[in-house]
Amino acid sequence: MKTIFLSLVFICYNIVFSQPASLETYSKIKFVYEQTSNFYIENDQLYADTLLLKMEFPKLKFSKTVNPQDSTKMVGLVNIKSLRGDYNRKLGGILYHSTHIIEGTYDKIEQKTTLFYERVNSASNEILKRYFKDYYPPFSFNVIVDYFKNKIYTNYPSVNYEETFESKMNKITFLNDEKTVGFYSFENKKGINTDEIILNKKHGNKITPHIIFSNNDFAVDKITSLRDTIKLISVTYE
Repeated sequence: MKTIFLSLVFICYNIVFSQPASLETYSKIKFVYEQTSNFYIENDQLYADTLLLKMEFPKLKFSKTVNPQDSTKMVGLVNIKSLRGDYNRKLGGILYHSTHIIEGTYDKIEQKTTLFYERVNSASNEILKRYFKDYYPPFSFNVIVDYFKNKIYTNYPSVNYEETFESKMNKITFLNDEKTVGFYSFENKKGINTDEIILNKKHGNKITPHIIFSNNDFAVDKITSLRDTIKLISVTYE
């Protein structure tokens, strides 16, 4: 009987202490985002929002078709092989600069998130090699979001930037009572931009790419701009 009792205690101990950290007991959150261009290439055809095509390639002629990724929407269509010279180089650069895997770790004790950006994945690499002549080397950088100092540090291989939360803070205009769907606007060198955002109620607001908000209670699940889309892929607690 004593042996059976000890065995049960041992089993219970292992069950309790081998489980992943809960939302209450975690010390770190690890999460992954994927950023992709809203230019989509399939079977030698380039698909994109008609406004995006007009903005980036104002003299390009294109037709309209059903979006192969969303049958409820119409998009512009052009054979990618017809894009030559400067247009070819420009599109290659756009795809290269808007494709990232973003691996983040939020440290609860240090009140700090470290984000590692790895540019280009195997699928986008194949596209770049197939359709574009320029060389697109592997590239990575990191961003540190310091919630204690209220600062954001962006560290590229050759230059570093330091910015305050106040200068980078965004405010979401919500479209539902749950405050999970909305949009936000900001200004940069390309003018005033408005991006759509969806939040994930399963996780807290420390799960976010480098973009910060003043009024979100939940994790950033998806951000859609005219040019690219950022999606939450995974979340683990430690």
